[in-house]
Amino acid sequence: MGRRAKALKCGLGSWPNSFEVPEGTLMRSWLFRSARRAAAYIRQVKASAASYGAAGWWLLLPVVAAWAGVSALGYEGLNGQDAYDYLRIAKEWTHGLHGGPKPAMAEHPHGYPIVAAVLGSVVGSPLLGLRLISAFGLGAIILLVRRILLRPGNDLHTVNAFALIGIALCPFLLRHAMVAMSDVATIALLLASLLLLQRWLVRRSAVNLVLTISFMILALSFRLAAAPIVLVMLAWCLWSLLPPRVFRLLVALASVLLLLTAAWWWPRLSAWAGHGPLAEWSAFNLFRTELHSDDGMLRYRFPNLVYVLSVFVHPGFLPIGALLIPFLRWSDLRLLESRISLSIVAVYLLFIAGMPFQNDRVLLLIQPFVALLFYPAFQRAAAFVQKRMRHPAVAVAVLALVQTGLFIRAVLPFVRQAETERVLAEQLNRHSATRIYTHGMGAALDELCPQAEITELWYAELDSFQSGAYVVVDPVSLADQWQGRAPALNWQRAQEQGLELVASGPGRWVVARVR
Repeated sequence: MGRRAKALKCGLGSWPNSFEVPEGTLMRSWLFRSARRAAAYIRQVKASAASYGAAGWWLLLPVVAAWAGVSALGYEGLNGQDAYDYLRIAKEWTHGLHGGPKPAMAEHPHGYPIVAAVLGSVVGSPLLGLRLISAFGLGAIILLVRRILLRPGNDLHTVNAFALIGIALCPFLLRHAMVAMSDVATIALLLASLLLLQRWLVRRSAVNLVLTISFMILALSFRLAAAPIVLVMLAWCLWSLLPPRVFRLLVALASVLLLLTAAWWWPRLSAWAGHGPLAEWSAFNLFRTELHSDDGMLRYRFPNLVYVLSVFVHPGFLPIGALLIPFLRWSDLRLLESRISLSIVAVYLLFIAGMPFQNDRVLLLIQPFVALLFYPAFQRAAAFVQKRMRHPAVAVAVLALVQTGLFIRAVLPFVRQAETERVLAEQLNRHSATRIYTHGMGAALDELCPQAEITELWYAELDSFQSGAYVVVDPVSLADQWQGRAPALNWQRAQEQGLELVASGPGRWVVARVR
C-alpha cells in the first residue's frame, strides 16, 4: 500500500508540505489539497500585486489612457511647424541610414529624429517612432521622479500619490507626451542626469560622473533649450571637484566676465549668435508685455517675469501648486535634490524671462524640477489631510479627476489644429494644387501635399506670385501679429495682384487662387 493510502487509512500525521489529512474519504482529501493550492495561488497573486504596486508600473496608466484617447480622436501627434519638421528629418535619416544622403542640421538638433528613425525601422514608421519616444519619455519621467523621492523615511503611498498628481497627470506634460516633439524625452534625460548627479555628489563614483555628463550631452542633442539646465548641473559637478576657495574664485571671475561682455561686447556677441537665443535675450523683456521677435509682435496680459513665475501655480504645470504653498518651509532646502532643483529653476526662469515670447512648451522643461521642490510640502499636506479624512484616497481621486479634465482641455486645441491642417490639405489636394504660398502651414502642407511646391511667406518679401497658385493664410493673425513684416506684406501684394477665394475655414483660414 502506498504512503498516502496508509496515511489516509490510519489517520496518521502528514507528509512534507501537506495539510494533516483527517480521517475520511479520498474525495475529502482531494478537496483539502485543492484548497491548499488555491490559497497558495492567492498568496502568489497578492505578492505579485504588491510587487507591481511597489515598482510603480501602474503610474504609467495615464499615459496609456491618454494615447488611446487621442488616437480615438484621430490625432497622430502632428500639429504645428516643429512636429512636422521632426517628422521630415526622421524620414530623411531613415533614408540616410539605408544608404541615402544624410540631412544637415539647420534648426533642430538631430538626436531625437535619429533615434526615431532607428526605432521607426523596427516598428515600421518614423512617425510612430517619434510618438513612442515621447510617450516612453513621460513614463521614464514618472519612474525617475519616483526613484529620486523613494529614499529612507519617505512613505511609498505618499510618493506614489505625488508621482500621479504632480507628474503623470500634469496636463501640459501629458499633452506633450502625445506630440511628436522632443521636449518630454529631453526632460527624461535631464532627470536621469539629476539622479546620477545626486549619486555622484554622495558616493563620488567616477562612473556616475561620466554617466551624468553623458546624459547631459544626450539632452542637448535632443533640445538645445536644455543648455541653461545643463550649465547649472555642470556647475554642481565643478563645485564637487574643486576646493571651495577655487570654486568661489571661478564663480567671481565668470561673473565679472559676464558683466564685461554685457557692457562692451554684447553687440559683437549678438552678431556672432545671429538670430539665436543670445541675440534675442534682454533684461528689459522681464518687464514687457509687448514683445517683438521672429514670431512677429506679441501682446500679453502680464510681463514675462510674472508669466515665468506662474509655473509654480498654473493649472497646466502644477495644479496643486497653489494648495501646497502654505506648506512650504525653508528647511526643505536641506535636501540635496531640492537645492539642485532650486538652482536649476532660478537660472532657467531668469533666462526664459529675458526672451521675447511667452511659451508654455519652453517652460515645460523645468516642470519636474518644480515638482521636486514641492514634494516636502506635499508630505505635510498629506499628513494634514490624513488627520482630517477617514479616506485620504478620495482626495487623490478627486484631484486626479480634475487634472484629467484639465488635460482634455489642454490637448483639444492640438487636436483641432491637426484637424484644421488636414482639412486645408484636403481642399488643396482636391484642386490638384502644385504651387502653394502659405504662412504658418508650410511644414504641414509639405507633408500633406507632397505633390506641391511650398513657399513660406515668412522668409522674405516676394515681388510677384505665380498665376494659378494657391495662397493659404490666416488674415486676422497677419493683421494683428505681422503688420509691416514679410508675411503681411506678401499677403497684401497677393491681394493686389488678384485673388479668387476658393474656400473659407476651418477657423479663420482662407484658401485663395492667384489670378
